[in-house]
Amino acid sequence: MTAAHTTTARKSADREGFRQAMSWLHTWAGLILGWLLFAIFLTGTLSFFRNEFNLWMRPEMHGLPSIEVADAQVAQKSLDALVRKSPEVTQWILHLPDERDPAVNLLWRGTGNGRFETLRMNPQTGEPIEARQTMGGDFFYRFHFELRTAQKGRWTIEGRWVVGVATMLMFVALITGVITHRRIFKDFFTFRPTKGGQRAWLDAHNVTGVLVLPFYLMITFSGLMIFHTLYMPAGIATTYKNEKGVDSNAYFADLQGEKAESRPRRGANDKVEPLPAIALEPILNEARTRWDGGRIGSLQARRDAKGRAVVEVTRHEGDRLQYRPPRLLFDATTGQWLDQADPTGPAAKTYGVLYGLHLARFADVGMRWALFGFGVLGSLMIATGMVLWTVKRSALSQTKAGRQGAAAAAARTKAPFGERLVAAINIATLAGLPLACGVYVASNRLIPVGIEGRADTELGWFFSAWGIALVWALACAVVCPSRMGWSVPLGAAGAVWTALPLINALNTPTHLGVTLPAGEWIWASMDLSFLATGLLLCWLSWRLRPGRVPKGKAAVSQALRHAAANASAPQPAAPALSATPDVSTSGA
Repeated sequence: MTAAHTTTARKSADREGFRQAMSWLHTWAGLILGWLLFAIFLTGTLSFFRNEFNLWMRPEMHGLPSIEVADAQVAQKSLDALVRKSPEVTQWILHLPDERDPAVNLLWRGTGNGRFETLRMNPQTGEPIEARQTMGGDFFYRFHFELRTAQKGRWTIEGRWVVGVATMLMFVALITGVITHRRIFKDFFTFRPTKGGQRAWLDAHNVTGVLVLPFYLMITFSGLMIFHTLYMPAGIATTYKNEKGVDSNAYFADLQGEKAESRPRRGANDKVEPLPAIALEPILNEARTRWDGGRIGSLQARRDAKGRAVVEVTRHEGDRLQYRPPRLLFDATTGQWLDQADPTGPAAKTYGVLYGLHLARFADVGMRWALFGFGVLGSLMIATGMVLWTVKRSALSQTKAGRQGAAAAAARTKAPFGERLVAAINIATLAGLPLACGVYVASNRLIPVGIEGRADTELGWFFSAWGIALVWALACAVVCPSRMGWSVPLGAAGAVWTALPLINALNTPTHLGVTLPAGEWIWASMDLSFLATGLLLCWLSWRLRPGRVPKGKAAVSQALRHAAANASAPQPAAPALSATPDVSTSGA
């Protein structure tokens, strides 16, 4: 062999060794926190319709007029109602109604640094709407990035750290997946579901992984960047260091396009004077003039670092991709324009664009459905990867048992414990989470409206349903392996989601019989989407039912494998094999 051939062989071996290392990293980075990633990705996908969930889960808001551009009277009526309710307000944030949320949403607090209270108000009258207590779509949104388990969660920072670690592992899995797949473009056009078994699951994983790969990279990287101050504080500590330590206030001012000296710095016990009476009409008129008629999204009144009462007017988030939108600052007493806050530096604008892409608040209905579809594909990519792990291990176990002979195969009636445990968690996560989400939405209509702590009771239904799914999965995959482990929770999830329109019709006047004839598409589309989701889950449950006979090429190849195995097996052991067959915990 020549030296050139030796060098080429060595380089080829090095490339294969690198790919094998990346394959190992891809597998274990995805497996370690894959179940958590599926929950994060699925709830994040539902969060694209967070406002719609919020509206549907508060049926008391049905019938509010649709207002695309709210006038000053709407804001003033709501503010006057707040002052009548609590004259000693020290800060308030008022979100004006738009095409996705017809109510005025008002957050306020009566102390300097206390928790915000929330009011939803009728834009016509300015009076509060007595809506049921619920987190609505905000639960999916909060769980997505901080694993929120209660309406007023205590472990939000710890939850964000866990999500950050999981997101980093997903980013690693995406990069190593690209390196591992040598035929990435060919995999894009290759899907052979009739092959069955490992081949079909691998094709499904490759197709869902490659189809919208740029979206996965964007959503993962931007998710990490949103909380960069939590995960990577060293750069801020180095650049914004002064004689008193780290001036994080100056960093956040630069990031948001503000002046550092205008940002208040108050302690938890500092007293804040109540806000004076504020006339909003001249302020809103001036803001629209400066923005050439642009939409106004929200207003905020507070006291700045000098104790002066100011009103901050924020442009609507749907008017541009970059987050956060530009803001105008006015004197709350005189209505005089003071300043504009808008990040203009290259780093701040890049960060704002990444943030805006992740939240997608700029997106119209069509774009939100497209992003929702991308999120569903991402959830399927994670799900197929988790199932593929168990399918591959099951196939390896069966092959090893076949080589050991018929007697050894007959003696081993169960897969290894670790394989069964992974399969159980797969069932609990991939089938149990859709069930828990459906139960959570159904609880909104089934729990009595007036009970104390109603929002947390809804979350209790969610986690209880998920816990029951876990117990079922452990029983069916670890204790007594059976394909019923998949079909039952998927069937239950399908039944719950399919029944949601009926449950809604029996409890509220916002059902399809009312919303469809009236053309109220936000309300009607939610019921129709629930119905479609339920039918899809029922179909999956039927496909994975026990005793289902595979068709097509998969059935032929399976029959050939069984025939070959029977032909090569010793005859005396044949009855034992047929009496105690291996049960695949993967459900494939």
